[in-house]
Amino acid sequence: MKKVQNKQMQKMGNGAEMQKSSVHALMVQDGEIQDITLNEAEVESLLYMIEEEKMARDIYDALYELTGIESFDVISNSEQKHYDKLLEVASKAGVDTTTISDEAGVYINSEIQDLYTTLLAQGSLSSEDALSVGILIEQTDIADLQSTLEETDITLLGQVYSHLLDASQNHFAAFESIA
Repeated sequence: MKKVQNKQMQKMGNGAEMQKSSVHALMVQDGEIQDITLNEAEVESLLYMIEEEKMARDIYDALYELTGIESFDVISNSEQKHYDKLLEVASKAGVDTTTISDEAGVYINSEIQDLYTTLLAQGSLSSEDALSVGILIEQTDIADLQSTLEETDITLLGQVYSHLLDASQNHFAAFESIA
């Protein structure tokens, strides 16, 4: 990958638009009522991770269509599940996600929007470049999730991020095994 893409991927973490107040909600987990309060940083992180998962899904869908590499289709389906789970957590925590577009390739975060365009163009050059893009996305996702987990105290959110980290490590290994 070119250094420009690597620098853009490094900027992905903590780039979400901030929601200006903390959110507070009650939920039941394992039969117990839990009080969930997300501060601004956690709301920002959650909104960013939602769009990051959506971007990965959208790129993998497009690269599957271009290359026919089955791993893109399989991993895209997994990214959809991650996206859905993060939206569920946001809903339970009272985070407004109505500005997030359902349309593939459309993002509210301008960094993610630019990254989508750049990575899709790079991945469209060849099957090898497509796999390199998949590896880069998963490496970045892993780094973002590890960083976010260090800063997250909320049980449910931390569990979801931990699960996503495990999945991203599996996706990374899958792309590496066929690259």
